[in-house]
Amino acid sequence: MVGVALIVLGIVFLFVGLYHFLIKAPRSRAQFERRTAKTDGTISDVIVKEHKTKRKNGVGYHVSHTYKITCTYKVSGMEYTLKNIPAALQPAVGDQLAISYNPDDPQDAHVDQYTADPDTNRKAGLGIMGAAVIMCILGFFLK
Repeated sequence: MVGVALIVLGIVFLFVGLYHFLIKAPRSRAQFERRTAKTDGTISDVIVKEHKTKRKNGVGYHVSHTYKITCTYKVSGMEYTLKNIPAALQPAVGDQLAISYNPDDPQDAHVDQYTADPDTNRKAGLGIMGAAVIMCILGFFLK
């Protein structure tokens, strides 16, 4: 039974890996390549969410935070806004950020420091497919 479950899980992982490698990676690479112009943006809002998880020993809670920022930037006198950008550390309202945008469509933009390298999806897809192959092989041996 464990072998069959590993095979099924391996097949699911294979499709997830293929999605990242064949669909998501080229899409993020295309977005990254067309956003060639640079400007400065300003953080206009920070949303802080608090998350509590019960400690393993059952006493008290562990508190963590997630942050979403709103950033405004100007191109040719027009102001644009990027919303719900996840941030790892809490930034402050008014902080300056580097923005990359598409010169043909200034709304098509990203915050440089919060945007992953487009090759990350390709590498993640390869890693997930590798795990899928290992699961399928283990599943066949345990079956």
